[in-house]
Amino acid sequence: MNMKSSITKNSLRFLAAFVSVAGGCFNLLEAQRLSDTERDILTLQDLRSLGEGRLLSYLANSDANLRYRAAMACANLQDSISLPHLLRSLRDSTPKVREAAAFALGQLRHASSQDSILAVDSLIAGFRVENDPSVQARILEAMGRIGDEQALDAVTEFPDSLVGAVKAEQAMSIGRFALRGIKNERSMWFCFDLLGDQNPEVRWGALFALWRTAPHGLIDVEISKRRDDLVKLAADPSPDVRMNLVTLLGRSKSRDLVDVLRALERRERQKGDWRVQVQIVRSLAMLVLTNQDLAGDFLEYLNSENDHVKIASLVALAGLPRQTIQSSKDSTRVRQTLLRLADTKSPKAELVRGEAFVSLARIFPDDFNKKNFINEKDLSVREKTKVLEGLSLIPTAKSMVVVLRHLESDSIRIAMAAWDFIRRFLTPSTISRMRSGDPDLLEIRSMLYSKTLNSLKRGDMAITNLVANALGDTSFYGMLKTAGNEDSLISALSLSYDRLNSPDDNEAMQAVLVAMGRINDARFLPSLEKGLKDRDRSVADVAMASLRQITGKDTTAPVSTSSPPVHVDFDWETFESVKPGQTATLQTSKGTIRFQLLRDEAPFTVLSFVKLVKRRFFDGLSFHRVVPNFVVQGGDPRGDGWGGPGYAIRSEYSLQKYDRGSFGVASSGKDTEGCQFFITHLPTP
Repeated sequence: MNMKSSITKNSLRFLAAFVSVAGGCFNLLEAQRLSDTERDILTLQDLRSLGEGRLLSYLANSDANLRYRAAMACANLQDSISLPHLLRSLRDSTPKVREAAAFALGQLRHASSQDSILAVDSLIAGFRVENDPSVQARILEAMGRIGDEQALDAVTEFPDSLVGAVKAEQAMSIGRFALRGIKNERSMWFCFDLLGDQNPEVRWGALFALWRTAPHGLIDVEISKRRDDLVKLAADPSPDVRMNLVTLLGRSKSRDLVDVLRALERRERQKGDWRVQVQIVRSLAMLVLTNQDLAGDFLEYLNSENDHVKIASLVALAGLPRQTIQSSKDSTRVRQTLLRLADTKSPKAELVRGEAFVSLARIFPDDFNKKNFINEKDLSVREKTKVLEGLSLIPTAKSMVVVLRHLESDSIRIAMAAWDFIRRFLTPSTISRMRSGDPDLLEIRSMLYSKTLNSLKRGDMAITNLVANALGDTSFYGMLKTAGNEDSLISALSLSYDRLNSPDDNEAMQAVLVAMGRINDARFLPSLEKGLKDRDRSVADVAMASLRQITGKDTTAPVSTSSPPVHVDFDWETFESVKPGQTATLQTSKGTIRFQLLRDEAPFTVLSFVKLVKRRFFDGLSFHRVVPNFVVQGGDPRGDGWGGPGYAIRSEYSLQKYDRGSFGVASSGKDTEGCQFFITHLPTP
């Protein structure tokens, strides 16, 4: 789901803010009424139903708007049965219907190879006679999603006279092919030639396609051949161009890439853009592995005034081999900087400090241990979770015991972190020693058992998910079983499943069902049979697989062949009260965010959002997740990424793109959207 937003400069820089939402006035007197047919199309879309052919018949309706809506509904159904009807719509007299048909063809799933060939051939033929730029762009997008290598060749053969937006989509299409592992030298040369285009969207689209195609020897050769041109491109006025250029450098082994990187760094020192600097840091992390002289470059970014840049630098450092930094000539200065950042105590520095803990533990573990951060008074919850992460990077018995003691922390988030990180200590050799009754580890094994049992009894879905994942590791469960703890663990895992409910707990339910199958004990059969009848098909499918593991029998019959939505809401009165151009406003501690509700593009997502706003559901919530150069995410009543509104809605697919500042609803998989939302930092193809 996508909404357009207008974002103040500061709102993208904050790390956590409390939110109140005002959705504006929803005036029933000004409502735009839907016809009965429009309601029927939207209903079929949400139910994922062809309506015994009604939806397909609407593709031939005399009203172009209804044909368009029907094609978009087919895009959301993704049912290959609609293929021949969509191919006819690709020749519709109305451009927006042809655009929707092309989009729907790109969304088809589970089509046979013959149907896929037919769809791609029709898209190619359609492009060659198409004059509307919007339709041309959508055909290129669809080809990138479902085409083969012959289709990739066709994309590069289309005429050079395409308008800028279509040419940009031509480059993006090549990137989509590359994402599916379809690439060739011809498409790489084509993208390099696009770097001289006057349209910045074409230039950054070509760079996007190239770094999606990399690593590749031809790309390395071309970077060397075109070094001077790329050095000039490093000064491109478009930050999107510069970001994608430096991302490409990070995936290359060209001997000349450092010259281009230095040109980019000079440009950013003169007129820096934090988004480009974040990408420079991420590329440095890949390049320093083969060029230790670049290690000192991190210092500049660790000392940045922008927290996004600092955090990205710290995360990049934490992912490097310890020896890479310790053996560099700048090791001492990096160490001093990490110590300073780890010692900086301030609510505003909380996120930076947390990542500094992890980097320090990773690269300079002795310094981390000497600081004894875990016993520091007034550590915030977030800081303590990062200390635990740091300890998990130091594989000693002392570190393991500290993390172990936090498995039952009063704070759900700290307990979650401890369960996340305890498994790093449980190497095959450690588990083997525990199973054999090693006296040095008997107390730790006993603690693990009691904390596993108590954590399952706690009844928190996120912790249950993490514990179930641990028990699903048969070596972990086997270690506890050898201590005679089998019966109590079987009982606790069964009871934990009984406390979970769809849809908010689906991920935990699936983790428990998977663990049951791997443990392979017949006492789980009642729970698995219950899961087999769950209304959510994803839960039932996992239960079916686990039942098969235990019984060796095919249990397909009881599972519903369709997946009816767990939540439907056809409140047309509220939906129709959302006016065209309706906006909503988020008031945060760092500024105001205004965004437009795209009712026609994401009807049921907008309806759900509006009704949550009316309940004041979002008031006082925080942005719990910030990923530089990706998204900020909020709307979670738990504040840890696991919360929901008590229901899940269908995923909705539309023609709207995720540009910088787009507002969308987060999901953990198809048809799992709820209340959590995100705002993009960058265009996200």
